[in-house]
Amino acid sequence: MPEDFLGSIEFSSESDDRTPEEFIDLTHDPDILYYHIQDSKQKLNRGVEVDTDGKDDEVLVHSKVEIFQSVMQYVEAFSIYYLAYIKGREGLVKYLISTYPSEVKTFYTKLNDGEVAEYLDDHDIEADYRDLLESLFGYRFITEDADEEQLEQIDLDELSADSIEDLVEQSAEILDGQIQDIGNFYLEFENAYNAVKHGNRIIPQTDNEFQISRDGEEDVDVAVDLDFALFLCKHGGKAYLTGIPVDHLIEHSLDIAERVHDLFTYLRRIAKAAIEEEREFSVPFYGPSDGEESPQRWVKVWNPHSVLILPRTEEIAELLAESTSERTVASRLSLDGRTLQIITENEDSISPEYPVMVTLAQQGVQGLTPQPLFGLNFTFTLNEIDVQQYYELLELEDLQQGEGVDNTELHDKDRGEEFEVGSPTSFNIPSLYDPFERELIEQLYYLQLITGTKIPVPLEMAESHAEVIREAIEADLERDDAIEAVENLREIGEDAVVTGVYVDRVTRAGDKLESELVGSIWGAFDFGFEFESDEMAEEFEREWGEEGDEFTLGLEGYSGSFDELVQELQEDVDDVEPFIDALSIRDDRTQPPDILVNYSIGESGFWHIEHSLRLQVIDEEAGHGPIECELCGEVTMDVQTHLTEDCEADPFA
Repeated sequence: MPEDFLGSIEFSSESDDRTPEEFIDLTHDPDILYYHIQDSKQKLNRGVEVDTDGKDDEVLVHSKVEIFQSVMQYVEAFSIYYLAYIKGREGLVKYLISTYPSEVKTFYTKLNDGEVAEYLDDHDIEADYRDLLESLFGYRFITEDADEEQLEQIDLDELSADSIEDLVEQSAEILDGQIQDIGNFYLEFENAYNAVKHGNRIIPQTDNEFQISRDGEEDVDVAVDLDFALFLCKHGGKAYLTGIPVDHLIEHSLDIAERVHDLFTYLRRIAKAAIEEEREFSVPFYGPSDGEESPQRWVKVWNPHSVLILPRTEEIAELLAESTSERTVASRLSLDGRTLQIITENEDSISPEYPVMVTLAQQGVQGLTPQPLFGLNFTFTLNEIDVQQYYELLELEDLQQGEGVDNTELHDKDRGEEFEVGSPTSFNIPSLYDPFERELIEQLYYLQLITGTKIPVPLEMAESHAEVIREAIEADLERDDAIEAVENLREIGEDAVVTGVYVDRVTRAGDKLESELVGSIWGAFDFGFEFESDEMAEEFEREWGEEGDEFTLGLEGYSGSFDELVQELQEDVDDVEPFIDALSIRDDRTQPPDILVNYSIGESGFWHIEHSLRLQVIDEEAGHGPIECELCGEVTMDVQTHLTEDCEADPFA
């Protein structure tokens, strides 16, 4: 049976028959609630007119909260009409009764996050949001049907526009911002509104003293000459208190009521013109605001169970500046859908089990809830993390480039507790080295998971390594098979050699100032040494080739800079061989070399034995390398300036 809202009722307006949608649209008057709000404000000026048994101040607080409640209802009414118009006036009755506050919240959240297109898609609305806004507020009809003489009456200079088209674009932009401001108000005070609406959970608070506590600091008493309303709210199923200065609440509410009234009036005026097929109607034009934004007058303070709005005084601002919350811990990261799990034992240095340093910096709270807003910063070194963590990081990087992390959990193994941190406000993760097929890394992840063997991240991988991993992908491995596959990978690594190529900037004394890994080459680097006799060649082979062996050659023939050599070899690291072949050992040992070449044999690792080839460009202007200050521990290149201007240590302590 098709939906037939109010179909058995006949509607008429003056001499015309109307559809139910037209009748409701023409006769429902949003001004009534607006004037009720204004009337309630006027009644406040008369004070309390009954005997309250000494509770006049508390009753006045409650009366102001009721005005706030009416404004929130007014915002909901406007928002539901606006969304119903977006969905289509022909279904107005249906949309008015089926659009709930939860949908209003979703719409404003999507709008403010720049994801309003998702809201439209969810409701099968194919139009562009900006096109809908311009149509509903009448802007679309200006360029199509407007009379030229009427357009000439618009003072473009006064509105800071060059043309009617610019004015329409500017006005629509400002109008969009006005709607977002209304949405921000609704989202910010939604939980307080629910506390009023469901059970009148309000506690007038006319005692103006508060105590601010900080970890490791003495409590601070704060007195403010304001009346507060305490709202018993709910977030995520948990109770908390929100304290709001009631005069701030009503001032903010009345400002929003004026904005809603303006927009609601224009919205309904265009709707009426469309129903009655009027050819003339006015639309709102907006110019840029001339006034400067006033400094923030209010601040939030919070703990896990309450949020309080306080006036921004010098004392309170100073206390908040000293209370920044930042925590850095060694962690292991894991993904569960779009939830990032940070697992830690609260150590301040990395370990094989917790190889990633995570800094959580609290940047406020979410609206008027105690839900913290955190920025996340990650630091790690690839050769210190295992392949399981590497795979999780790659997946995390992909997630951030797509939908993004929508929740963060802190798993504190030391305390046996779990905390929900919420969606991070900032997310700083270094770009990852990712040269391999993802399925190879994924299989290594499972091999580590199955065997319990920590597998290092492969910075280089031989083809024989890849063959073992592909065989594991194709096979249905039991645990013993997985252990055997890991051992096969390790055995291949015992014979494989990879030479890491570095470019260093050094002082004449050999102090390293800067270093850059430009790439790697398979196998040991062949210098093509020519020996004067077979005996010398045999002696070199006997004495060279053990872990820790190294030598340095001083060569001539290079006149470039550190940066130039880095750029050249980063483009193609294989060019290192012809680069060295073009150099020669300086015959005149009394003259300094142009460049040093250092070669060393490192440890045998899981994937290969690492050799290092370091091309050391000498910086003639640098007298020494970085020096650690013995007083404060800071590293500096300019000791004198550091000691006279920057060192914060007490030399007599």
